[in-house]
Amino acid sequence: MKPQRRKDAKIADGAGCFVGLLLATLLLLFTGCRQEETKTIPTDRLTVEYSIDRETIRVGDPVELVVTAYFPTNGILELPEIGRRKDIVLLNRDWENTPREDGLIQSETRFSLTSFRLGEHIVSTNTISCRIGDHTFTTNFPEIVLHVESTLTGSASTEIADIKPMHQLPGRIPRWIWIVLGTAATAFLVGMVSSKLWKHRETIIPSAPPILPHILAFQALEHLKNKGLLEKDACNPFYTELSLILRIYLDGRFHLNAPDETTEEIVEAMSTSPELNGTQRNILQNFMRQADMVKFAKGHPDRITMEAAFDTTKQFVEQTQQMQDLAAKERKEPKGESR
Repeated sequence: MKPQRRKDAKIADGAGCFVGLLLATLLLLFTGCRQEETKTIPTDRLTVEYSIDRETIRVGDPVELVVTAYFPTNGILELPEIGRRKDIVLLNRDWENTPREDGLIQSETRFSLTSFRLGEHIVSTNTISCRIGDHTFTTNFPEIVLHVESTLTGSASTEIADIKPMHQLPGRIPRWIWIVLGTAATAFLVGMVSSKLWKHRETIIPSAPPILPHILAFQALEHLKNKGLLEKDACNPFYTELSLILRIYLDGRFHLNAPDETTEEIVEAMSTSPELNGTQRNILQNFMRQADMVKFAKGHPDRITMEAAFDTTKQFVEQTQQMQDLAAKERKEPKGESR
């Protein structure tokens, strides 16, 4: 009978362990399936929380402060500026706004702070405000105190060490200093002489006499003729270059700003010139207006008209240059002398 009782006892113990394990499993499932209680936050005002990784630091060590504010979506959050000389030094500031399901905005601002002064320092005594329409909600900045300790060990001396004695320089000036000074003086003298010579270079090397305006005009006309624009019937580039040649000649010959003036301004200026007769004024006026018709009104004259414009321009340069030569010759001859 004893072996049978022992077997029944073992079965009872096993059943008890099974029941206990089953109860523990059910309790764990019940506890795990319970929904986490959500924190209720007012939706019509400003709520502020904070967290800081540590409140005791050594001089210069960074500390991270996180300020979380909850406010309505139509609110405007304003955080105070943090920083007070060496007591509280702001290293970095970053923030992120996240909309919540309950209609609030969760604004998380991360401050990276440090301090360079021993003692206890309050991070900020200002307020945090949130403006919602015409109402403004304010709350004090979290009361956070930084405890700043020294980086020195307890056995380190806090007394300031004395400066080292002065090091006496050798009495004789080193040779390399004399070399540098001599080189600098030589370079200065060479620069002075070169500057003088450069300023008076025109007297040392006389410049070539300038090329007379009519010679430049004849060279440009010959170059235009060799381009073959007449043969290609390219009237627009032909008249453009021919007009520029005449304008440059007028600039050099009569001292007009012809390349930058309009046709009316050139004609008006030359109409009062005593060095031109009526025929030459008409030639100049007709050509300038014909060139404007081609360049701006898209006119297309035939080749005979283009050749006539070329010959007229060349003839104008020849006639006005002859008058220039005669005027120069008369200035050289004494008054009253006749040939």
